[in-house]
Amino acid sequence: GCAKENATAAQVLDALVESEIGLPAGQIHLSCAPEDSAAYLSPELMAALYGEGELPWQLSLAEDYGLFLSTAQHPCEFAVFRCYARSDTDEIAAMCLSRLDALRIHYKDTQYASHTQNARVVVIGKYVLLLISSDTAHALGAAKRVL
Repeated sequence: GCAKENATAAQVLDALVESEIGLPAGQIHLSCAPEDSAAYLSPELMAALYGEGELPWQLSLAEDYGLFLSTAQHPCEFAVFRCYARSDTDEIAAMCLSRLDALRIHYKDTQYASHTQNARVVVIGKYVLLLISSDTAHALGAAKRVL
């Protein structure tokens, strides 16, 4: 119920990272982290990943968000966006689908193409998740336990 609607992006990302077997090295970036922290999710990073160089306007619909990005060539990415309202999730989901489309093109003819082909954008309540991993179903199960 209500308690689950208050799970932070950090809590969901922690559950996703802890659940993954064989997770490549990576870093969690959080919108709420202090600017001098290694976990700070900068506007520049969000613009590069989700906004084609511009900070996506859709971020104004999210009260909390974060990413796990693999630091290796092996693509693994989790994004969690907690929206202010359930009615905002469609716009955030569309932003995530654009990111996923770009990654599918990038990894198309590589050994990691299946990771992006099996990736999912999921809406759960007022949360939007982008799940790119070798076992998306497993990752979704971990997220649902928190949400």
